[in-house]
Amino acid sequence: LGTGDPGMVAFLYTGQGSQYANMLDTLRETEPIVSNIFDDADRIMEPVLGKPLSSYIFADPTDSSAMAAAEAELMQTEITQPAVLTVDAALSEMLGAYGIHPDMVMGHILGEYGALVAAGALPFEDALEAVAGRGREMANVEVEDNGLMAAVFAPLDDVVRITESVEDYVVVANYNSTRQAVIGGSTAGVTEASRRLVEAGAQVIPLPVSHAFHTEIVAPAAEPLKRLLERLRLESPAIPLVANIDGQFYPMGPNVVPKMIEILGKQIASPVRFVTGLRTLHDAGCRVFVEVGPKKALQGLAEDVLGDDPDIVTLFTNHPKAGDLVTFNQALCGLYA
Repeated sequence: LGTGDPGMVAFLYTGQGSQYANMLDTLRETEPIVSNIFDDADRIMEPVLGKPLSSYIFADPTDSSAMAAAEAELMQTEITQPAVLTVDAALSEMLGAYGIHPDMVMGHILGEYGALVAAGALPFEDALEAVAGRGREMANVEVEDNGLMAAVFAPLDDVVRITESVEDYVVVANYNSTRQAVIGGSTAGVTEASRRLVEAGAQVIPLPVSHAFHTEIVAPAAEPLKRLLERLRLESPAIPLVANIDGQFYPMGPNVVPKMIEILGKQIASPVRFVTGLRTLHDAGCRVFVEVGPKKALQGLAEDVLGDDPDIVTLFTNHPKAGDLVTFNQALCGLYA
């Protein structure tokens, strides 16, 4: 796979929306590394959730009602966020056990906390506490209009132009790729922008979310999150880490923690500049992009944004269709090649 000398490796950490019932069930049964991480997550999250985190994720695959219940529970932000973070961390540890370590990292929204763990900037235990608090604060924001979000499949420039033409509050909340974005804002703003985008030929899919995340509607959640982060063991990243709020590298070195807390506080209500972040990693020399987490949304985004470079290799480490073992081994084969 690929040509020429191998470039640097970037790990991309999956965020909310890719979760599914029984994530990593086979690896959890066969790999102590994975089962130990789930055990740690259960111990940390049980006092918060009222029962072990794994009891929300795993269900009898032959029992359709149990599977449906698990899928429904995994839609709740306060459960989704620690669940996906645990999967991200487990796959990270597995890759490390096979000698694969990232040169640089970036996460997608919630995945930024997986990237913080991988960069040595936040212990896994503290990251779980952070995302549990983050999910709780985001879900509990009380405003007159919770707003709406919608995924848009169209050229990014068109999405920006049409969104900016709407009078009511609506913004591009996620700059995901050159052909896919998420808009968010007031109910009136998103409704009108969606209508205009459909008229222009875009595909628009409303998203089932409690609030318009990454817009100023959820800004009240930022201050409580920052107070929580001040209590945690946050420190300078040991390897380069890209932030969502601007697609640029986090500061590194002494006395950077206050700036990091500011970045993570802003992330809740700021647009996600994932396209910029991918280009930052590429400009810094990354040529192998590995999605670490459930499914393969980020692998597709990296392929779309950077695919014109023939030296790029994009891989994913987990997918329910082929199964845990097959997809993880395919990723290892790609990395070894």
